Amino acid sequence: MTSLADLKAFDIQNSEVTLWTFKGTSPKINGHWIETTDDLDHQLKAIFSNQLGQLTEAQDYTLMAQNNEGSVLSLPADETDIEAVITAIANKHRRRRISDVKTLQNARFYVVKLAHDGQFVLGIRKTDKSWKTRSAANILTAIYKDRELDVLEDEGFKIHKSFDMFYVNEDILICNKRNFEIVLAYRAAHENDFSEMKQESEFQGVFESFDVLGDFVSSNRVHLRRMSAIREKGFYKDLTFMDNLRAHFQEFGLNIQFDDAGKIVPTAETCRDILTALLDHRLRSGFSGNTYDVPDATQV
Repeated sequence: MTSLADLKAFDIQNSEVTLWTFKGTSPKINGHWIETTDDLDHQLKAIFSNQLGQLTEAQDYTLMAQNNEGSVLSLPADETDIEAVITAIANKHRRRRISDVKTLQNARFYVVKLAHDGQFVLGIRKTDKSWKTRSAANILTAIYKDRELDVLEDEGFKIHKSFDMFYVNEDILICNKRNFEIVLAYRAAHENDFSEMKQESEFQGVFESFDVLGDFVSSNRVHLRRMSAIREKGFYKDLTFMDNLRAHFQEFGLNIQFDDAGKIVPTAETCRDILTALLDHRLRSGFSGNTYDVPDATQV
């Protein structure tokens, strides 16, 4: 049984609901829980049920993979910082209960925990601007009621009708990849991966100098993800792949420069094509003969 099937089989309607909010970043996240009304609990369960009803498939998470509205990306939870969240919500200590609105403000993300019969699942969502102190201070919220516009006196925090990701049975099921990487600090994992990659003798040996490409990647989220994917695929370690790249890069329309020793010479104009080449994302159709850049190359 897949994790998505396990999530769909969970008894949502008979579960106990707890809403947690979190500030900070892992491992120094700060979690608090808040009492919720029966009506809100019902609505939160409905969000779970409605979203799960639209999901039909799960595919493995890769650094360049993208999902659609009917699919999730799946990866083992131990590859993320979710353990810090799970530890925080293990017990509803009274001292962690939210008692004033200031504790809610500036929350980075919220977690809806559904627990039943000794098991639990989580729905996780990154907060929007309505949770920010500045937004709450500078915006007057109005509601339309009985053909009139009136002021909403209480603070408002938007609970979205979907989750960015779910946790079930040691797996993370991702619906919004960007927010997943923000909430669970996956960008930091890419940065660490890139730092280690730059120390590899095999990787250093591909380039005449790495300074320009290092500046190009820097802390850019997309470029860091691509570098991690390049390391994961490891084509730069394959002598045949690199020989083919040197022989055919012009044929495939790649703007790359090599020195006399066959090493790549990065420039500001060529860095993007270098990443495309090392990802093996410049492909040619055997049917039309056309050459394409692809977002993810899954071997069949």
